[in-house]
Amino acid sequence: MELYLLFSLFLIYLITSFILPKQHLQKIWTLAFFICFAVTAVAIGLIRVSGQDVMMSAAELNWYYLLYLFGSLSVVLGFINLWLYRHGIWQIFFTHQEDDDN
Repeated sequence: MELYLLFSLFLIYLITSFILPKQHLQKIWTLAFFICFAVTAVAIGLIRVSGQDVMMSAAELNWYYLLYLFGSLSVVLGFINLWLYRHGIWQIFFTHQEDDDN
């Protein structure tokens, strides 16, 4: 399933990169990453609040599925965001202190 998510989101990224300006592209993919992160955090919280049982109930199964699905989406969207902001990330990690002052 992760490969399907990876290929489908990569295809959507390619389509949107040709259609949209760079600023809109960055806004859309960053917002998608934040939404997936928030849904994953809510799913983790609701699993924790529902209690610890030996056997999984049907309600917990739904939250585990959401956790798995949006966790996978977060990983793929994280890679897309790394690709979008690769120059900024490169500058953050590999720019020397002397270069920032000038």
